[in-house]
Parts: sequence; C-alpha cells; structure tokens
Amino acid sequence: MEDRLRKFVRLIDAGSFTKASQELHLSQPALSVAIAKLERELHTPLLVHGVRPLALTTAGKLAYAAGKELQVKTSNLKTQLAELAQQKVVVSVGMIDSVASVLFTSSKSVDELEHSAAVSLVVDNSRNLLQAVEKNALDLAFVTGQHQYASSLEVLRSTFESMVVVCHPALRTELNRAIEAGTLPRFISYDQASATRRLVAEALEQRGVTAEPTFYSTSPEVMLRMALLQKGVVALPYLPVRDYLLDGSLVAVGEPPLIVSRPVAAVKRRDMLLAAPLMRTVDQVARLLTNLGSELSEPGEQ
Repeated sequence: MEDRLRKFVRLIDAGSFTKASQELHLSQPALSVAIAKLERELHTPLLVHGVRPLALTTAGKLAYAAGKELQVKTSNLKTQLAELAQQKVVVSVGMIDSVASVLFTSSKSVDELEHSAAVSLVVDNSRNLLQAVEKNALDLAFVTGQHQYASSLEVLRSTFESMVVVCHPALRTELNRAIEAGTLPRFISYDQASATRRLVAEALEQRGVTAEPTFYSTSPEVMLRMALLQKGVVALPYLPVRDYLLDGSLVAVGEPPLIVSRPVAAVKRRDMLLAAPLMRTVDQVARLLTNLGSELSEPGEQ
C-alpha cells in the first residue's frame, strides 16, 4: 500500500495521469491500475471520476495528506541514517538566480556543500520554488521573501539582498532630472506578477519616485543587457552589476543612489528535517548577502 500511496501523491502533485506516469516511468494503464487498487484497499473512492482537472474526494484529501506525511518521514529517516553513518546525504535545493550567483562566487561554500552532500540544484522563480517545496520536490528554497506562505511551509531564516537602480552613463543626467521631478521613465520592470516588481515600486515610491515601465521581463539577464544597450533603467541585484559599475559601463541612478533591499527567505516544509549541509548553506547565503550589502554602502562602490 505504501508504494501505491506514493504513486497517488505523485499523481496529485503532477496534476494528471500523463505527467505522473512520465515522472514515475510507468505506463498510464499501470498507474491507473495502482490507483484503482489503492481505492479498493481503502474501500473508498479517492478521486472524483469523470472530471478534469483531477479532483479529490474527502477521503482522497485524507489519503493525500497521509501520503505526504509518509513521504516526509521516509526522507527524514534517510537523512538521519546517512548522517549517523557519516555518509553523504542526498539533498535538493532551489534558489532564485541572484542567490545562486552569490553562493557560487564562493568556492569555499561550494566545496563544503559538495564534500558533505550529493546536491540537486534548481534555479527558478520564487513561485515555482515554493510550489516545489510544498510538493516535497525540494528540501529547501531561497526565495524573495514577500509571499503568503502555505501553512505547511516554514521560514528558516530571512535576510536582505541589495538591489541597485542602474542605467547606461549616457542616460544618467536625463534620468536624474526626471527623478528630481518624481518620475523614473524608461523603466525596465520585472514581470507584473512578480513580488519583486511590487517591492521595487514601493521602495521607489518611498523616495517620492514613480516608475514608468516600458518593458517587463522575467529574466534579470535580459534586463541587464537592455540597460547596457541604453534601452532604459533597471533595478538589479548588486552582484551581477558590480563589475559594470566598477568599469563604468553602468552607473547608479539617483542622488543618493536608489537602493532597494529585497527580502530573501530560506523556506522548507515545516515537518522536513534538513541535513546539516543545508543548514550551513543557509548561514553562508545570509553571510554573503550581508557582505555584499556592506560593500555597496561603502564610498566609491556607487
């Protein structure tokens, strides 16, 4: 039954028989047989049959919750046994791209993690990462810290990432004049559903500046390239733009420069036991982000 319960959980998390069977490396008929057998064993329907998308009966919701609990307990046991035997633990961690960049600037951090764990790393947006943690597809995720978290999730640690508003030097005079008038034209913004977009807009408004977006993107790399091509002004994490600020390819906008502190949270399932290497990674990321923030605030870095 435990194996069929695991398949049932995977089915619900995947959202369809087609996707779940691919993830489980099973044929769809074989998965259907397993779910039907589980329903017979539990003497109750688990799915509302004949409807799309998949819908759970009340009993199905209870079975799903039990399956998730079993999944987490099994994972916790494996972690404890591996650490007891001083073996490498298997961990999966997700992070937004800027946190990944920060972590992998430190060879020491990477070496320590690699030495003590077999790591699966996912870089994605915060929305997808949080969903993966909820589904137990990730042990831990570093996300932008402006979300309504599900009750099953727990914030281990919160810190801040410094973002700086930058543009090509040819645009600085024009944009600084606009800022004095309370506007920021030619603004390259994060996509409209992004928590970071809202955060940046609120931070600018606190400085008395209203951004006027002309372009939206989900890719910080694309936004950076557009700034380098004199297409507008953008708020980006400090690390990706640091070298461009130092060599003069980009300049900070505003007097004093417009700086945004973006919350970053390390999030896990509330019932998940994190392996020691991941706990150390949480501390390392917080320390590296703090150091970058201090560097940005020092004279001459802007």
